[in-house]
Amino acid sequence: MVCDVMAAPSLPSLPVHRSVPARAAGERERRPRTRRRLGRTLSRARWREYGRLLEMAVEHGYHVVSLETWLADADASASGPVLILRHDVDQYPASALRMAAIEARLGIRSTWYFRWRTADPYVVSAIREAGHDVGLHYESLSRELLRSGLTAAQAPTLLVRARALLREELAAFSERHGPVRSSCPHGDTRIPGVHNGVLLQGENVADYGIEWDANAAVGRAPLDVWLTDRSSAEGRWKEELDPIDLLIDRRSPILAVVHPNNWVSGAALWCDRIAPGRHGTADSDEPPLGRSALRRVAAAG
Repeated sequence: MVCDVMAAPSLPSLPVHRSVPARAAGERERRPRTRRRLGRTLSRARWREYGRLLEMAVEHGYHVVSLETWLADADASASGPVLILRHDVDQYPASALRMAAIEARLGIRSTWYFRWRTADPYVVSAIREAGHDVGLHYESLSRELLRSGLTAAQAPTLLVRARALLREELAAFSERHGPVRSSCPHGDTRIPGVHNGVLLQGENVADYGIEWDANAAVGRAPLDVWLTDRSSAEGRWKEELDPIDLLIDRRSPILAVVHPNNWVSGAALWCDRIAPGRHGTADSDEPPLGRSALRRVAAAG
């Protein structure tokens, strides 16, 4: 079984949408599904689908920008509709290279958030060198709760320690991967009801060495649509939103939160879980903190 997507082979030319047929007022375009709803394990890769989506955005006059670019100046693209790209690399870091290659072909840049278990040095470096933004997809609170054997209801007892830990993690991430301007909380399904984003609520993010915490910053911005992907087996997009309809209707600004692992084949994802090769998901989500950093965390909590 071949699982490595690191090489990111070039894709064939994709069709360009030259025109959009007129529709009656209130009528929604109906498109047949191009893929059966198979189980995730049997699902095929969706790279061409992603390429077509971005091509259609460009053809419909969208400014496709990274999340950090938009947060820095939300009015910079006011002359037309805006599609904002953010990627959360939850699993299979090599899949980020394939997705980034598609964006590179179209001259598009985006913002990428890596967990510690997916922050493969080669992958993060390649993404940054391609001109994208990178940051930490942190899970400091949920990881500490799991380590301590505590429940979601006991999360407040760990806030001080987890905040100190997050401060050290952000510093360590910057030291290993270069300066970062933003971070983003990871939604940890291992412990429902716990939101890592609470760590920076009410905090001065500059004290953590960043300019923005992604979710909080977007919540304060003039966003029209928050669009989050799913795997093909789960219906492709949350809340049954259809990005093609949104583009045709010229909704703006649209934030697309895209997880590269949702677009790989089920076989490749299982291979990464069972026998990860080069640039695969690491076994541990522990941050690489030194003794001095750990002492500072212990003193805080």
